[in-house]
Amino acid sequence: MRNYYKHLSASRKMKRGQVAIFVIVAIVLVGFVLALFFLPQARVLLPGGESQDPGSFMRSCLKSKLEEGLGKLAEQGGSLNPSPSTSYQGKEIQYLCYTDENYLPCIVQKPLLVKSFQQELENYVRSDVKRCVSDLKSDYESRGYTVSSSSGDFNVSIIPGRISLELEEGITISKETTQTFKSFSATQSSELYNLLLIATSIVDFESKLGDSETTLYIQYYPELKIEKMRRDADKIYTLTNVNSGESFTFATRSLVWPAGFGGELS
Repeated sequence: MRNYYKHLSASRKMKRGQVAIFVIVAIVLVGFVLALFFLPQARVLLPGGESQDPGSFMRSCLKSKLEEGLGKLAEQGGSLNPSPSTSYQGKEIQYLCYTDENYLPCIVQKPLLVKSFQQELENYVRSDVKRCVSDLKSDYESRGYTVSSSSGDFNVSIIPGRISLELEEGITISKETTQTFKSFSATQSSELYNLLLIATSIVDFESKLGDSETTLYIQYYPELKIEKMRRDADKIYTLTNVNSGESFTFATRSLVWPAGFGGELS
């Protein structure tokens, strides 16, 4: 019986010790959470007096330019300065497949279309990426912060369902506290990747057969709308995802018949 009471007493002491440990851990966690809320955080002042933290500011700045570049490239066949190109509705449209000879299928101009589009988009946003970083630094320095940075590279990724811009830019901001940011990113949902793959497939048919059968794609992709406009020897394609509203326009020139001989494929 005496041993039983000794065992019971030891068990109670162990439980009290465990409870004490749990209480200490809980206090530490609460203190950590409170520190996150009440420690001074560096924030950038926006026009109108609204403030944002550096990460949010960079995401907003980068994303706006990313969207602008996407719209411009998508309506020009994926090129900032299309060549060879054709004029259509006041814009120069890139030939993704082209020949200037009669009776011959076209030659593919952008064999790696997704990679080419990514590179063009990077070129479009490059100067504005630097501007976003410069604006962030200038704003902090004007309000007494010490800012140091180490320039890095950035890249654009076009993958299924998403487009992202990743910037490797080390920035350290110091005043009452010090914050270090190693990278920034901007991401948005997009169906452009699939549109570029379908365009690549159409171009492949154009380069081998001189034309494409667009109804085949619509059977497999019910969310896809394809507009194909013939004009002289040119074909202007506009691919649209009806769910997302995104579109991609490009041109081809293939299997051309000289004036007065034969005719274009119907």
